[in-house]
Amino acid sequence: MWPEKVQRQFDIAQAAGNDALENVMHAPYNKLLNTLFPVDTDFTVIPNFQEINSTKGVDHLVTFEIFLENRPDFVLQLKREKEFSVRSKRTVADDQLRGRLGDLIDACPLPVLHGVSAFGAKLCFYSLTQAGLISPESIPAPTQYVIDTAPVDRWNYNILTAEGEAELRRIVQVITTECAQLPR
Repeated sequence: MWPEKVQRQFDIAQAAGNDALENVMHAPYNKLLNTLFPVDTDFTVIPNFQEINSTKGVDHLVTFEIFLENRPDFVLQLKREKEFSVRSKRTVADDQLRGRLGDLIDACPLPVLHGVSAFGAKLCFYSLTQAGLISPESIPAPTQYVIDTAPVDRWNYNILTAEGEAELRRIVQVITTECAQLPR
């Protein structure tokens, strides 16, 4: 179970009346990541807000990026849960996280750069190897049909369940163990 203070932030964010706030989930994820990557270590949690212009209009890429000193080790992308049911929003989120991981992989000191796409409490875990292999595998969009290239079932974990917590803690353990073995 998450520490009481972390769980309380998620409870506050999900309380009735908070759904109008654009950034309601920023606080609980910030507190959670600073718990997993404590401030008294060489890890730093860096909130990153980028405006993305595309042919479909303006969108925002909100990530929390974990750096060991000046090297990226983990990325959590955050989207509003109310957008989860919209197929195009999931597709954009999937494309954005894949792009961000690709942008950071060359600076990552680990064999694998891990990432998470979060729509509120719903999580989809990603990994990108130094060789360029990414998981989950991309679903290419055919030119003649409209299909779901970021299906709902990819976000198969919930940060507030035991399974979601265990998976995130497992990945953090891998990252911290591998970082501890890096030459200083």
